[in-house]
Amino acid sequence: MNGIEKFNRRLQFVARLADRPLIAGIRRGYMYLVPMLIIGAVIVAILNIPIPGFQTLMAGTFGEGWKTLPLIIHNATLQVISLSAVLCISYSLAGNEKAVQTGRIRSIYPVITAFASYVAFLTPKELTDAVVSAKAAGASSMFIATFVSVVSVKLLTQLHILYDRIVPERMYSYNGNSTLRQAFHLTPAILMTVFVFVLANMVWHHTALDETVSGAFMNAFHYLFMRQDIFSMIMIVLITQILWFFGIHGGNAFMEAYNEAQTAAAAAGGSMSIPKEFFDIFVYFGGAGSTLALVVALLIFGSRHSDRKLAKGALFPGLLNVNEPLIFGLPIVLNPYYFIPFLLAPVAAAVISYGFMTAGLMPFPTEAVTWTMPIFVSGYLATNSVAAILVQVICFCVAVGIYMPFVFISKLNQEQGYLEDFKLMTREIIYYQQSTETRVLNRADEIGSVARYLAREIRNQISRLELPPLGKNAMHMEYQPKSTIDGRVAGAEALLRWTHPLFGYISPMVILGIADEAKLSNALGRWIIRQSMYDMYRGHQAGYLRVKLSVNLSPVQLNTDAELGQYIGKLIREYNLAPEDLDFELTENAMILQSEQLQKTLSFIRQRGSDISIDDFGMGHSSLKYLFDFSANVVKLDASLVQDINNGEDRKIVIRAILDLCRKLDVKVVAEGVETVEQLEAIHALGADYFQGFYFSRALPYDAFLAYMDKQGTI
Repeated sequence: MNGIEKFNRRLQFVARLADRPLIAGIRRGYMYLVPMLIIGAVIVAILNIPIPGFQTLMAGTFGEGWKTLPLIIHNATLQVISLSAVLCISYSLAGNEKAVQTGRIRSIYPVITAFASYVAFLTPKELTDAVVSAKAAGASSMFIATFVSVVSVKLLTQLHILYDRIVPERMYSYNGNSTLRQAFHLTPAILMTVFVFVLANMVWHHTALDETVSGAFMNAFHYLFMRQDIFSMIMIVLITQILWFFGIHGGNAFMEAYNEAQTAAAAAGGSMSIPKEFFDIFVYFGGAGSTLALVVALLIFGSRHSDRKLAKGALFPGLLNVNEPLIFGLPIVLNPYYFIPFLLAPVAAAVISYGFMTAGLMPFPTEAVTWTMPIFVSGYLATNSVAAILVQVICFCVAVGIYMPFVFISKLNQEQGYLEDFKLMTREIIYYQQSTETRVLNRADEIGSVARYLAREIRNQISRLELPPLGKNAMHMEYQPKSTIDGRVAGAEALLRWTHPLFGYISPMVILGIADEAKLSNALGRWIIRQSMYDMYRGHQAGYLRVKLSVNLSPVQLNTDAELGQYIGKLIREYNLAPEDLDFELTENAMILQSEQLQKTLSFIRQRGSDISIDDFGMGHSSLKYLFDFSANVVKLDASLVQDINNGEDRKIVIRAILDLCRKLDVKVVAEGVETVEQLEAIHALGADYFQGFYFSRALPYDAFLAYMDKQGTI
């Protein structure tokens, strides 16, 4: 197995791990916190801007109490982020439970149960007026919030299922009110779940388990700080990062242990040879994990990466070493894609900067610098040495380089996820193509996100005024020839095409389906007509012979665009075309919604000399009705009939009958879907004169279509 195969296997393993329902659900819950994280982080950054005179300026401008309002916002966001996390994570995880998906349990109940369980678990040993302490509400308890959410949601659903087997829910109790009925039926499971965490609280406090666990970490940190060598420094960084990765506030553990070690060193008559400023300035730029480097890697290398927008929002706080938006919003917590660089980047920075200091190329930090001082400025202020800035630049570039490949891997996985969501969305649109109700745009899942993204792109493309379309990936028109038996070109059908840079080829059915839902049908329809007529005009200007151009009309547009006929007439005059040069096609199996407006528009078009075609003729329930109602003078024989023409004499009888009828009504027939010479000869023998299909040509860009006309000739 070569290196590339090994890498791909590891990448697939990471992707499977990241997509596990539990891990994905927790990460999704963290993402729900992004607004609160960004608001709180920006407030913290503003309150701690390390610019001399800033505090004085703000006090002079807004008064001495200027911090009151931002502090209230901070208290309502970051200071209660663990409480918010319980709500978000439990809501996210509840969606994974079958009992919730099937409606046996409404999603609100796992959320309120998790919240009650969290309060029960963290209620102080000595009951006070404060139900939850500041530590329990803030970021220090994110790991416990995550743990309680996971356990309580699973415990509630399982206990309810068990209880429901013993005491089934009665359908007609409580006056038939389903909400009240479920509330009463869930009460025992909710009580038992909360009680489990009450017992856990008692065990946690009364056995001093909390002190034992925290004491073990403190002892390990204390030992490492007292050693004061490169190995201990690396271990301190690794332990801090691992704690952060699992949602435990590594910064608090670091600070508590450092203060104890500093006190012990002072009592022994010495001092810490590696000051705290060393970690703040050279190791944790942007916050734990050197995450300012991740922000920059996302901004530089993360094009089309959904996290790039979050990186923009995290840039300002990150410059001031506030990184909660990335830790809990990206999130880095429990994110397999960033585990390795989250550990390696600060370790590399620590080793590089420590090496420069021990080699005498840069002095150790001697001046206290506020923790929010931006990188590069902080190095100089702490050491009074320009060399420190150079070291910070080196550490920062190395950290960006470490994060870069993992940003790329994460982007690849996201794009693969987008493609899967796009395929699901495409299947749903095609399956429900006859429905006129909203199907995908209002969905709250990834399918809805993909649909809304494509709707925005469609809106942007059709709003442009430039002709022809710009860029190879732009939405554009291609033209499939309509030919005689000897291959001469009799006309062409304009077909909408879009090869998206991420999703690849997008079916016109998907484009039209999204446009219908997004109320873009009229704008898109006019864009198609305009693009097609402009291409035809270009051909005439270049000296090519006139051939009939067929343009498809959307049933939705026909029913709602009251000025469509006048718009077509305006373009005919603008591009110096003859109405006889145009043929407007109506898809027979899509024409369900008929209205007075539709009849009026088609009559307007037909009376001015353009043809009206009925596409897919012969397979719908009302082909003949449309033939008469809309004064159609062209029909396109359905491709399935043509392709099955040699599969039985009965099919030939049906096709011959259609052709005879059309001949008597003076209606031209185009056989579409011709792919083989056998099909061509058979359908021609039955009386068809015009043909369209891959046997002659696929749809071609307009310049290629002009070259095709040159080669084949025209009638």
